[in-house]
This record gives sequence, C-alpha cells and structure tokens, in this order.
Amino acid sequence: MNRVLVIGNATVDLILSLPHLPAPGETVLAETGFRCAGGKGLNQAVAAARLGVPTTLVAPIGEDADGRFLREALRSEPVEAGWLASPHATDLSIISIAAGGENAIVSTAASARWFLPQAAVAAASSLGAGDVLILQGNLTEATTRAALRTARAREARVILNTAPIAWDQRGLASEADIVVANAGEAEFLTGFVDEAAALSLIEAGASAAIVTRGANDTLLADRSRLVHLPIETVDVVDTSGAGDVTVGTLAGALALGRSLPDALALALAAASLSVTRRGTTPSFPTADELGRLTARFSR
Repeated sequence: MNRVLVIGNATVDLILSLPHLPAPGETVLAETGFRCAGGKGLNQAVAAARLGVPTTLVAPIGEDADGRFLREALRSEPVEAGWLASPHATDLSIISIAAGGENAIVSTAASARWFLPQAAVAAASSLGAGDVLILQGNLTEATTRAALRTARAREARVILNTAPIAWDQRGLASEADIVVANAGEAEFLTGFVDEAAALSLIEAGASAAIVTRGANDTLLADRSRLVHLPIETVDVVDTSGAGDVTVGTLAGALALGRSLPDALALALAAASLSVTRRGTTPSFPTADELGRLTARFSR
C-alpha cells in the first residue's frame, strides 16, 4: 500500500473559547480552556492515518513536558512518529475561538525552524512512487525545498499546503504536484482572486491547485479543468484545524488510489464534520466516521 509522509511541525494547542475575539488592547475572559495535540504537521498526519493509510510524521519537539505530552498523545493515533529532538522548547499554539467559530491563532516556531534540510532529505528519501508527501509553511524555505525536491526525485506526489505564509512560497508552489491554499493565501501568492488565482498557480507550474473559501465552495483547477466543489451547510462551532483535516484526508485518499476530485470531495466532507466540534485533533473525524464518509463517496 502507498503511504503518506508528513514533514512538518507539532505543537501543544491551548484552546480558549471566548465570547468574542479581543480588539487591540482589550482583555477578554475565556469561558473554557483546554490543551490538546496540534500543529499543522501533526494534525494532517492524524487526519491521513485515520483513513487507514500508513502514515509517518517527522517533526521536531523539545525535551520538555510539552514534548512528552505530544509523544503520549500520538501513541493513541495510528501514526508512526519520527520525533526529532529539538534544543528549543516544544512549539505552542494559542487558539482563541469566538462564539460562531471564528478563530485567531498565534504559534511559536523555534523548534519548527530548527528542522534542518538534511533531516528533511533523510525523511523524504524513504518515499517511493505512489507515496504522498505533505509539506506546509511552518518549516524554513530551505528545509521545505529540500524535502520537496527529494520526494519529486523519488516520484512521490507532493502536496504543498501554503499555510502559514512566513516566507515567499511562489517559487516552491510551482514545483508542487498539488497546491492547497485558502483564498487569502492564493491571492497573496498570485495577486489574483478565486478562479484567476487557481489558474495562475497552474500557469506557474503546479499540476493542480485547490483554493478553499471557507463556507463558500472550493475551487479545483488543473491543466484541463476548473471546477467548483460545494461545501456542506453545518452548524459551525470551531473552524480551527479544518484546513488540516482537508489536506490530511486528501493525501490519505490519494494514497488509497482515489481520483483527485473524489479525494477532495471526501476531504471537504470530513472538514465539514470537524467544524461542528471544538478543538483541533479532538474534533477530527474518527476512523469509523471516515469509513462511513468513504462509503458515501464511493463510486
């Protein structure tokens, strides 16, 4: 069976539920708060693995209490963990969620930025034809580029999720098989919006581009088509992690041999389920739920 490799970050997420997001200078008292495993890399690996696809996460964490928390949390997931011992503290995300599901996220990234290109090359060298590599914007440009080019040389499929944009990803996006960006990221990368942004990513060299637009439909473009995929209407509780569910489920479905449109439809349905619950990984569809969704989208 093909496998998914995620080279990225892992964080401890502090989830705070607020009546509203604070304005500059305002203090808002949280109604509830809890901690869970998170970070885009870890989140995407969990989402892929719950589909039943062999999935490996390579991510740096500190030798501290938060690092031990993440090690323990991932033991309950079907993910092979390739932890790298960072000399820095384990990265932390503070996720503030307002009533209605709007969120604001602040993350540290010292451990993620410590991830060296040679470690990424070593991890990506395990890939083969048909495997899928997921990359995001949390690591440095040099490390991300090294992983992408190693994977491409080994004929693996590369998904580049452009979040967060901490450096200029335009050149790298042109080398990816699939670029996944939200509407704001796509506009930043291309100078265009919506359909024009998706087509611009294809013209730049990406084989396929996916532009997510929140509760609006999602755009999928490749060199022969541009299609709109609808988003299910649900009661939104918390949107944090929804993009990671989309990317991880997409990668897992592709590794299982689904076509890109079918894989994306499944991924969007999984993300729609996740936003009806609180938290990042705690909100993700379970293996049983994904099994039911997979049956629903089987053709």
